[in-house]
Parts: sequence; structure tokens; C-alpha cells
Amino acid sequence: MCTGSSIFRALVKGSLIALSFAAPLSAQPAREQTRPRTLADSTEKMAEETDVDVGSSEAKSEAKKAYNAGVDYANAGLFTQAAELFKRAIRLRPDYFDAYRSLGHAYYDLKDWDNSIQSLERALELKPKDKEARKRLDLARSMLELKPAGPTEISSAKISGPTSPSTTTVTENESELTKFYRVGPGDILEVHLSDSPSTDSSTFTITNTGLLEHPKLSQPLKAAGLTPEEIAAKVVNALQQSAPNSNVKASVEVHEYVSHVIMVSGLVKEPGPKILQREAIPLSVVVADAQPLPEAERAVVVRNRTGETFTADLSSSETNLFVRPGDVITLQPQPAQFFYVSGEVKAPGEKVFRRGVTLTQAIITAGGSIGNPKEARLARDDGKGFLVVMHYSLRDIESGKAQDPLIQPGDRITVIN
Repeated sequence: MCTGSSIFRALVKGSLIALSFAAPLSAQPAREQTRPRTLADSTEKMAEETDVDVGSSEAKSEAKKAYNAGVDYANAGLFTQAAELFKRAIRLRPDYFDAYRSLGHAYYDLKDWDNSIQSLERALELKPKDKEARKRLDLARSMLELKPAGPTEISSAKISGPTSPSTTTVTENESELTKFYRVGPGDILEVHLSDSPSTDSSTFTITNTGLLEHPKLSQPLKAAGLTPEEIAAKVVNALQQSAPNSNVKASVEVHEYVSHVIMVSGLVKEPGPKILQREAIPLSVVVADAQPLPEAERAVVVRNRTGETFTADLSSSETNLFVRPGDVITLQPQPAQFFYVSGEVKAPGEKVFRRGVTLTQAIITAGGSIGNPKEARLARDDGKGFLVVMHYSLRDIESGKAQDPLIQPGDRITVIN
């Protein structure tokens, strides 16, 4: 999978923010493509069981889809989700060597040595001469001996568990995150040193341990977590300590962004891993870039760093929520919601809620009123388990003297003559 060009650029609070396709972050089997594979379904849908016969051609096809999706998540550094998808592929196709090997690799990246060893041993049972699986198995066994630890539980709860209420209030600290970038492992920096009369400029990749290794520095510089400006200041300070009389100046720019990966999936035309060029970016920008399908009505954001889950209605200001590196964004349809109509109507009962439905329209969905109703009583949950009852004159609404109010999911409407 190769690095793609920048997808789009959007001006947010005066800061230019861009998303681009991610370069691979871990070794995976070669795949003939130049961009992240399309994830037609969300992680939940990919990982759930389907009614297919294990080992059948249909099961093998589903296993391949799950495996390819798992590779994308692994390349994005989201190893928990990748492990779930590899396990899904194995359940559908028990002799799937690539899935076992990749599952062992994902567990290794999660430092779950026991499960890594078990998966890689199974892979080698299927293909005993595979050098990559053998090497990874030896490494996992060595790590287990050096630092014994119980297995880390791999669970999809962050994706498939119930979502918590959205948090959409934009604080001052959150908005500041759109204005800067903290360097991370894999980022490629351009370091320019000006020390008259000579000039030196070259690119350096931040190591997996977060270090900048520059030939003019006496020792590697800890760069991960710092802004380019902060790194430049530290470079100058380090050089002046080794040569106090020098008048060296330094500038640092990010030549290629790699470390800040997010994953977008679900009901979008452009799913897959993407890279942030700021510490945060509004969800609305991510959604617009991914091109949501017409049936997409909400976004579920899983924050892997904290284990939090946020749900945002795409038609509201909830898309002001900021997306951060490591987040998984899944666009979904709105779950079915209902309201209830009783009293003097022709077809009382449970009705499907749709956004924008008014009180009189709700009555029409119940077949219309019987006789000449005077009043509609609307009972609504106050969020604490208690009903708040409101009374509306249907005659005043029909004559234009009163507003036809919008109803909400769960409303109980009683029409009274």
C-alpha cells in the first residue's frame, strides 16, 4: 500500500488542515493496490457472525473481506480492531494461514505474547516453512521470557458496545488543537541549519522510539510529542552546548505526515485510513471528505486512547466534535425510533419516527382523527424517567393561531374530542 496524495484541504479556524492516505505502518502481506482498500462495512458488521457455511465459497469470500479490512486497521496502528477482524476471518475459514499469521502479528503489537505465540504456532502448522511467521514467533517467545505477563484481553467492546451520549461542547483547549501538530514516530522532518557561511538542509525520519537522529547532534534528540518549533529550539540548544561560540539557527518542518492516523468506515464512498496534519480536526471535515452515503445519519467515534465512544447526529451541530489521532469513525444509519398515538384516531399504535414530523403530521400517520377533536395531549420523557405532559389546541394549530410543534422520538400523543 503506497502513500497517496492529499485528499483535500480545508480552512478551519485559520489553520490549514489536510488529510491524506496512510503509508503502511507494519509489515503485512503484499497487496496489489495503491490506496487503502475500501471498507464497505463498519468494523462491527465485518466482525459479526453471518449465516454462511464455514469453508464454503461464500465463507471464503467473507473471510477475505474481513482479512483485508484487518490489514487496513493494522496498517493504521489499530491492532485491537485488526485482531477482531482476523479472528472473524479464521472463524469463516479455519485453514486461513495469512489470517493466523497476521493475528499473531497484531497480538505481538499489543504485547499479548501468549496469544501471539498461539496464533503463530497455528500458522506454522499450516505452512511450516514460512520465515516471517517463524521469526515473529521467536520474537514473541523471547519477549515472554524477558517480561512474563498474563494475556491482554482482546475485545471489540469499544466498537460494538453501547455508545455513550455525545460530547459536543467545544472548549477553548480543544479548538487550540487545530492550530498545531506534535511530531510522532514515522514522521519525516526537514531540518534546516544555517550557520554562516555554510548551509545544511536534509530530511530525517523519526524513529519508532520517537528520536531524531541528526549527524551534527552528539546524541539522538527526543522529538515525539514536540511541535516542529519546539524541536528546532532543542536542536539549537544542543548544538550551542557542544559549540558555545556558534551562531547556528535551525528550522524544522514536517516533510511527510505519517503518525496521526484515523480510520473512517461505514456508509461512506471514501473509507479507509487517513492522516491528520493537526492534533485535532472537526468531525464535519472528516465526514465531508469521506463523502457520506445518503442513508448515513450519524457518526460513531471510538477514541482508542481513552476508551470513550461518542455519537454525533450528522444533521446537527454535534459534528463540531473534534477527531483526534487513533480515532475510529464509523458512519451508520439512525437506529429505528418510534412515537405512539392513541385516542380518537383511526389507526392508533406505534409509528416510525422521522426527523421533522410535526404533531398534526403524526396524527395523519395514525389514519387521521375521528370526529372533531379539540385537543392533543403530548407526553414526553424528561430524561429522568418522568413524563412531562403538554396540551395543544388542534383548532388553533389548524387556524394558524398556534405553531404546529415538532415531535420527538418516544413521544406519546393522545387525541381527545
